[in-house]
Amino acid sequence: MKILAVILLVLILAAAGLTFYVYRSKAMFLPALLGLGRFPQVKKESYYNGDGTFRQATADDSMAFLMQHPVFGGYKHMFFNAEDNVLKSIAPASYSAFMKAQGREEQLESSLESFNYLTAQVQQGRAWLLSDLYPEEDVEKDPYKSHLTGMFYQGEEGKPLAIVVPGGGFISNVTDCEGYPVAMELHRRGYSVLVLSYPIGKQLGQTEQVKQAEQACRELVQAVRYLNDHQEQLNINMEDFAIFGFSAGGMMTTSYAFAHYADSCHKHELPRPTAIFPIYGLDWNVEPLPMDRGLAVFSVVGREDPYGFGMIEEKIPALTETLGEENVSIRVYDHLGHGFGLGTETVAKNWLQEAVDFWEAHR
Repeated sequence: MKILAVILLVLILAAAGLTFYVYRSKAMFLPALLGLGRFPQVKKESYYNGDGTFRQATADDSMAFLMQHPVFGGYKHMFFNAEDNVLKSIAPASYSAFMKAQGREEQLESSLESFNYLTAQVQQGRAWLLSDLYPEEDVEKDPYKSHLTGMFYQGEEGKPLAIVVPGGGFISNVTDCEGYPVAMELHRRGYSVLVLSYPIGKQLGQTEQVKQAEQACRELVQAVRYLNDHQEQLNINMEDFAIFGFSAGGMMTTSYAFAHYADSCHKHELPRPTAIFPIYGLDWNVEPLPMDRGLAVFSVVGREDPYGFGMIEEKIPALTETLGEENVSIRVYDHLGHGFGLGTETVAKNWLQEAVDFWEAHR
């Protein structure tokens, strides 16, 4: 998809800069980045209280502790995904040091709260790991297919499903900030939620940046295919669902929902979401077609978003003309950056409740 090229290049450069900054901030172990050493092991008993319940994670816990938590079933990529050596290199760092190195200190509290909420839901049987999103034969051919996984939260009867797709420039998944906090807030409101973790970078079986982005879009297609095939087991209704995507995940969401993209739901004959919520991730090159009518779109972005997502403002007239004015709510704010997650400390602090209200109005 040529329309992804410019965005992808900027995101790749930003992620590379972030990696260097994390290293300089002593939140990265350089020998591991070079492939030396082993992944730090965490004692199993350190995860539990005396009564056998999961203990609360804290800011002082290491990334290795969080990535190897029992709720993830041995899939180390589900808390924060990156290339294998990168994961190994950040594993010794405390979570607070890692968040500081990313410049996300203001999201530390909500990220930890949502992680502890997840572990409690798992222990109570209201959330669980989905690790078979690809058939076993596909994983045997390509082991990195196993990196398409998700944490599923069971909601209240009659409430729809939200798929949450974190971003990360297609070379990481910022699931800790853009996945579990959003899932927590939606699940507290009664919704079922799937937080998706997907292969990135070379895990996608591609070396060219644009082809990696295209394959990442197909990972979302596969996840929806799985959900569609397992509606009865999961007690969900794929005639009424939404997708929340952030940054790169927002681009994947756009690609899935709009008909002119190569891997849209239309091309794969899969259900279209009732509403999509590409947060700082709605592709500014989107071209709405008549068959997109009825799709509801809600987005929040900064006008000066450093990666250019604010340019979607130019497409609002075309979107409202094709989809219907009542189906488009795109908030473009001044003084708002990129990667704000729930946005608690920003001018967009109420975006999630506004998004839920928008979703309910279009069900």
